[in-house]
Amino acid sequence: MPQEVYGNEGAGFEVWFSMVQRPAKPASQSLCYTISFSMRWLSQLLAATQKHRLQGWVGLILYACAATFPHQPVQDMLSRFTDRFGREPLYQISVTIALILGAALTLLFVRGLRGQAGRKWLAALWALSFALMVGVWRLLMANNTELVHFPQYFPEGVALLALTLSPVESMAWVTVFGWLDEGYQYVYLTHGRATLLDFNDIHMDQIGGLAGIIFAMALLRSEPLTRESWLDFWKGILRRPGVLAVFGVLAVGIALLISGKLLVYEGPGAPAHWFALSRLKTTSFWYSQPIILGPHRFHELMPAEGILLLLVTIAVCAVLDRRFRVSAKPAIDR
Repeated sequence: MPQEVYGNEGAGFEVWFSMVQRPAKPASQSLCYTISFSMRWLSQLLAATQKHRLQGWVGLILYACAATFPHQPVQDMLSRFTDRFGREPLYQISVTIALILGAALTLLFVRGLRGQAGRKWLAALWALSFALMVGVWRLLMANNTELVHFPQYFPEGVALLALTLSPVESMAWVTVFGWLDEGYQYVYLTHGRATLLDFNDIHMDQIGGLAGIIFAMALLRSEPLTRESWLDFWKGILRRPGVLAVFGVLAVGIALLISGKLLVYEGPGAPAHWFALSRLKTTSFWYSQPIILGPHRFHELMPAEGILLLLVTIAVCAVLDRRFRVSAKPAIDR
């Protein structure tokens, strides 16, 4: 017995010694392995979501609630930060985090493109999503802290594509979640202030969700689709639950507007109503409130143009449904 124990200890020592003597992998190889493993695992997770759709929807709703309801405590925390250090460090930190996240996600996205038949299209769409972020930052953001909308809705775009396998339906649901998010802030957090339902923020949510949708398309099997007639295509699009939900919200809004229960603008002496889309009117294209909102001059979307922009964004995503068939199969299996 002692001899056998001694022999096992000797073998263990030899294994350990050989591991110590083995040259370590270069950092670049370790990084590539980590990226490949992470993307393969995430690809398989998204593909398996179709088998657990109920759990997926529950998790998504819980995430949306976690991203929406703590808004005021987060604002209070940022206010304490700016009171102590000023706004400039906060804006710089926001940009730095956004750039780091963008670079990291692009690195992962490039790994996911391998083996995709439509990788050139997907790469172009990924670049387009970042171009849209820059455009939104320049035109619609009051300050750099609003960059948080992009990473906040990125996971929702990823999860929704895995659940629906449809870019346009995913974008429709992203829009619904954005409406609920901003509606909560407008009704409860800014009640009585001269402001409006923030269509700027909802569109930022859409762009973050779009990047997530494209990212998920690189992880799932996205194959070029044989073109079908436009009539059949739009029939299929209009039957999707997310698209129906958007049209349902619009139909209810139109009915309330006609009945007088919904106002586009609530001015002094406004008649009795349930809800108003705006309590603010801007007098020029560019709008600025440096003391309250931040240093940027930006365009504040009024209700009519905001609703139109949201619908156009959803319709543009229908092009992806027409060009790609997304399957519940991992695109990365090795």
